[in-house]
Amino acid sequence: MTFITGNTFRHGIEAINNVTFVPLKGLAEYDPDNLSATFPDRALQPQDETLALWDIEHIFFGALHDQFEVLRDVIESSELRSKRVVVVADWLVTGTLPISLKSPHVRQVPVIAIGHSVYFGLSKDCAPFGMGLPPQSQERNLELNAMTKEMFGKVFAGAKEIMARYECPRGLEHEFVVEDMIYSADRFFQLCVPQLEYPRSDLPPNVEFTGALLGKNDSKREPDWFDSFVRGDDERPLVVVTSGTAASADVGQLIVPTIEACRSLPVRVVVCAVNLHPPKDMQMPENVKIAKWIPFEELFKHASLVVSNGGFGGITQAFAAGVPMVVAGVTEDKMETTARAAMTGAAINLQTQTPSAEQVRQAIETMTSGTSYQEKAFKLKQAYASYDTLGIIESAVRVTAKA
Repeated sequence: MTFITGNTFRHGIEAINNVTFVPLKGLAEYDPDNLSATFPDRALQPQDETLALWDIEHIFFGALHDQFEVLRDVIESSELRSKRVVVVADWLVTGTLPISLKSPHVRQVPVIAIGHSVYFGLSKDCAPFGMGLPPQSQERNLELNAMTKEMFGKVFAGAKEIMARYECPRGLEHEFVVEDMIYSADRFFQLCVPQLEYPRSDLPPNVEFTGALLGKNDSKREPDWFDSFVRGDDERPLVVVTSGTAASADVGQLIVPTIEACRSLPVRVVVCAVNLHPPKDMQMPENVKIAKWIPFEELFKHASLVVSNGGFGGITQAFAAGVPMVVAGVTEDKMETTARAAMTGAAINLQTQTPSAEQVRQAIETMTSGTSYQEKAFKLKQAYASYDTLGIIESAVRVTAKA
């Protein structure tokens, strides 16, 4: 196996047996947690919903050629030239497009795309990604789709210009250009269960729900207090608070309000956040513990609920463990992930990036006072458990390689 990614992940990849690490280069070699280092103009853009357009045009499609060149060099290398090759890629790696669209300038191999985010494809049955709306009437959904395509017109034109050099017999076809990343792949595996997505009668035939990839990492020790505080106390409900790397840096958005909300509640709280720096004058309650890292697969076994800013990965892990959620996030893709979480009946969506302590407290009390959310979360756990996600992907690789 050859793994192509940024140098940020080199150490973890090289620790895996029988895997060759190949670094990306140029504009494709960037740190996702420090985009401004490679794309300094990003900080000069309006920090609103239009930033996604800039990212798709300048980061995703800006990195296309550098991604493609590394990928081409690998699949056409002397080591692999005589072997069957299948590309398994993050669905937003645009460098696979010349291969998927049959460019004459590269060896033709199948591409399997992994959908690790909310599904982006347009549909007549639901509103477009990015609007945070529940499904509307078909007529209204189609109107909103047209608005989305118009908004992406400049991005689509730029992407077509970038792709022209590859002379593909079939070019980009979707004005909402990220859809080409879905439709062009031989197989597209969406990493969730259908219950976490709006029903669609027009889902492309290459798209398949596969459950979740729930990786384990036992190489790091649990905190010293984990056994007594988490495993040893089953009288008080356990509230787990999680926040993404960027969001955890601003503790005032979700973490501090949740700590304050739980200060006087008969609960235990574990806060998991990489960049957590609580206010210096904040007195930490006795019922709160903080860690930069804890394996979720073990922690969630004991959790009564999760409070999260709504990242897709955190939602997936919580529901796969059968844990209901309180979600609060509206930036990036959070407007969509939180809406879908609430749609399942296993989550309360606070519909804000900066909830008050009172909002969080009321949501926690609502969730712990009954069983409805827990029952819905358990059904989601059963749904996730019905998928052998790794088995599905492995089987697809074997079948596709022989095709």
